[in-house]
Amino acid sequence: MRVAERARDLRRRIAIALTALAATLGCAGETGESTVLRVMAWAGPEERQIEQRILDHFRERHPGIRIEYQSISSNYRERLLTSIVAGTPPDVALLDNGSYGAAPFIARGLLVNVAAYLDRIGVDTSAYYPEVLEIFRRPGGLYAFPKDFNPIVVYLNRDLFDEAGVPLPERDWTWADFLSIAQRLTRDVDGDGRPDTWGTQVRRVFYLWQPWVWAAGGDVLSRDGRRATGYLDSPETETAIRFLTDLVTVHRVVPSVDVRRQSTGMERNFFLTGRIGMVTSGHWWLPSIRHYIDEGKVRIAVAPLPRYDEASDPVTVLYAAGWAVPHNTRHKKLAVELAAHLSSAEAQRMRAEYGLAIPSLRAVHEDAAANDPYGLEETFLFAARNGRMSWGSVVEEWAHVEVQMPDILDRVIFAGEPLDEVTSDIAQRIDAILAGAMEGSSLR
Repeated sequence: MRVAERARDLRRRIAIALTALAATLGCAGETGESTVLRVMAWAGPEERQIEQRILDHFRERHPGIRIEYQSISSNYRERLLTSIVAGTPPDVALLDNGSYGAAPFIARGLLVNVAAYLDRIGVDTSAYYPEVLEIFRRPGGLYAFPKDFNPIVVYLNRDLFDEAGVPLPERDWTWADFLSIAQRLTRDVDGDGRPDTWGTQVRRVFYLWQPWVWAAGGDVLSRDGRRATGYLDSPETETAIRFLTDLVTVHRVVPSVDVRRQSTGMERNFFLTGRIGMVTSGHWWLPSIRHYIDEGKVRIAVAPLPRYDEASDPVTVLYAAGWAVPHNTRHKKLAVELAAHLSSAEAQRMRAEYGLAIPSLRAVHEDAAANDPYGLEETFLFAARNGRMSWGSVVEEWAHVEVQMPDILDRVIFAGEPLDEVTSDIAQRIDAILAGAMEGSSLR
């Protein structure tokens, strides 16, 4: 009996000692020289340089901490999810409300609720654009610090407008104005019977045509995000899709290369060389075309998306990215501090110089707009005030839903299928995806 008691006592003492050791190592892990914080994101070469400078500033204020920055160019979401499930997550990860959506990570409880740390780390969430903050908020929780965002707008080639004698549109322009301008910009300059310049482009990717659906009063899913039938195949949604497809098949104001299934990037070249007058895109276009502007090779303007008609309100879609902390990081408090730093005014000012997206902090964006050498930021400010979050913000299965959308334009434009049959078919396909996800969720 005594042997058993001594054994139990020994095990108890070992457990106490191990607990004390773990606590000591935990403290060392938070503040000691062995601490390594890993950051996972997607970024091009220029972005990586900026992010490294931002991370260096954090490291300077936290001696002894080493930060590893990993940029993932493919299978980002799957690799992040795998690392979290395997227990080897990055300490901070970039997520968005599009292809790398935060929604499934939030729904599965895989992210830290950073709202619990706001007072301790001194973050004032009222400084962010509320529409952007809402993308990462849930009842009682905030699951990422907004980094930046993009509203969809229309880029205008001013040189082509001038050559065609077409005035730039006003901010309150309508779909009818858009079509009229596109028709006037589509011209046969050399007299060979074929257009040499075109009014606009129609990209098959859904993230660009989502706001057109909203503008017509339609949508692609029910309010609860669980059904597409009755919404994707509604008269309002079909009105928007028909307007876009008619630009190609009826009005012929779009170059054929622009709507091919493969992404060719030709729309940028056509725009810069004055062959397309209007291109729908986001702020991310600016860094890639800015040197053409600086060298005087092209003059551009930016307009908000046109309203459906004079009685309608303007609307666009907001795509945002935010810094999140996986729930099973070993350095939770430090990771939250780092995520907040990556979203700080200092960090956002450094990124604003590059211009890939709009700062999510209103004051930083307003400063950038006040010092904008191109005179474009005021329109982005206007668009941001009329923006709505994408379905990717809240629908866990959105990545599987969104990939169905390009088929609609393909089948109508290239196969000539009736629009109502196509939308009905795709809506039913999406319903099956959502129903399957719900069934799988209930089984879990």
